[in-house]
Amino acid sequence: MPAISLHTVPMDIQLNILGYVDPISLINLAQTCQTLRTIIHPTRVNLLQRLLALELLPEYGGIVPLIRGRDNQIIPPVGSSDWESNRYACGGCLKLLPHQRFDNHNILRLNLRKPPPGSREATRLAEWWFLNGWEDDVRGRIIQHRVYARVSEEVRSLADVRRQHYEATHPDDEMPHNGVNQFLWAADEQAEAIAANDRTAYDAELLLCGLRRHNRRCNECRFLRGDWGHLSPANNPGNALPPLPVATGRKLPFYNLFDRCFPTFFNPVPLSETGRRFTAFGNQRNKVYVWMMCTVRCRGCSKWQDASQFRLPIAAYKTEDMLVRELGQYSVWDAELGDLREPKCNRCFLRDHGMAAFRRHIVRFARSLLLDALNRVKYQVLFGWGKLLEDFRPGGDFASWAEYGAPIVSSFPIQEDDLLTVPYLTTWQIDDLYHRFARFKIFVKHMYQGLRPMRQSILDSRSNEEVMTNVMTSWFRIWYGDYYLYEGMYRRLKNLLEWIEQHEQDVVQYALGVDPLRLERYDWDAEAEEGEIIS
Repeated sequence: MPAISLHTVPMDIQLNILGYVDPISLINLAQTCQTLRTIIHPTRVNLLQRLLALELLPEYGGIVPLIRGRDNQIIPPVGSSDWESNRYACGGCLKLLPHQRFDNHNILRLNLRKPPPGSREATRLAEWWFLNGWEDDVRGRIIQHRVYARVSEEVRSLADVRRQHYEATHPDDEMPHNGVNQFLWAADEQAEAIAANDRTAYDAELLLCGLRRHNRRCNECRFLRGDWGHLSPANNPGNALPPLPVATGRKLPFYNLFDRCFPTFFNPVPLSETGRRFTAFGNQRNKVYVWMMCTVRCRGCSKWQDASQFRLPIAAYKTEDMLVRELGQYSVWDAELGDLREPKCNRCFLRDHGMAAFRRHIVRFARSLLLDALNRVKYQVLFGWGKLLEDFRPGGDFASWAEYGAPIVSSFPIQEDDLLTVPYLTTWQIDDLYHRFARFKIFVKHMYQGLRPMRQSILDSRSNEEVMTNVMTSWFRIWYGDYYLYEGMYRRLKNLLEWIEQHEQDVVQYALGVDPLRLERYDWDAEAEEGEIIS
């Protein structure tokens, strides 16, 4: 008895079987033999659905990130090694592309993100109908119409589910968004309500997630479609060129702007050796800044590249709006090249103006970033000295212990306000502050041990504990706890600035060797707590 295969069985059986296969199997069957290829005759919709199915497989699309609705926490975090192989299907060019080629809207919104395992979209069968005798373009329009009709019907039928998802992710009672730390302050009833809302939101996402993935487009397809068609010279006053298209990417944590634009150029500093930021809001354990990674389409090479490839002023890398403004108002004066009004990526600038000009500009750019980082750390080093000077003066918290404070604040080398205006702190000044702070730590230790004042003020009858509680306020307490870390970081950055000025060729080689699109941050310590790297 001859072996039975799919292409030898009667057509009615073939059609029944083909109606219950997944999108990947449908295309694979169409490539096995002429008989099945003639019957299936896949359309563009079928090829797109195959790509959407492939992006959910680890060997093709990488991970399927989970996004918690109430605080938009992404698991695993963006920038981790798991995201390096993360790819998404584009419905325009029909390609699996790295996630850096998509903006936030196209891969993080509920309708467009990857559906989690077990969801409706993750287990959807191929949408194929036998339409023999129709022209290819007609068959494609019929299938496309049926798919869109199905999606529209599902969207209408899931209106209640969408409402439940919104209510679960936007509770009426206002709670601070501290991520997983919400459970640390919440009462038992509140914690149970939060957990119940998370379960409700996840169940709703199993039905809602990825419903419109076929509408996802990469940045280049969006550009060709005309999404940036409003950009024209009329929208860019003072410049004869239209502003460059900008696409927002994911947010990544960096310690300073130099690390954001030149990641891995120097060996990373462990989080345990970096000081905390002074923040008015958020977690006081934060040690890094979180910046939006934006990509810009270069007019010279027509490629999307990270914004750091355009050597813009420092302000451009803080927010998307400031980046768009700096690109539109770009004007750089060069002694040899004159007034440069068109921003160009590193390679286009090198091609048009030569190595000597590129070397000048890239080194100046790197130096400006390091100077900005140095000024930030200098502010952290000097942050508490002004308060100490006031505390040991008459009327200050330590006025009764002024004699003990003489080795700490007397003959202060330069007043704190003046120190902020000088370009650098000299090695002598840093060493002097180091010894003064060491004396202050000894003084604090004695204060907690009950150090009595030599001259008790009759207007101040507080105990030592009350005085220290008033002194160690939130920001000053952070400065006191991390002072040596700030000082060590200042010394390091100052040495790096001197090193760059002596090794300009290394900066050039790094700028030309880095992948202009896949610009990622370096990994922090594995033992670092999650709250330390999430703003």
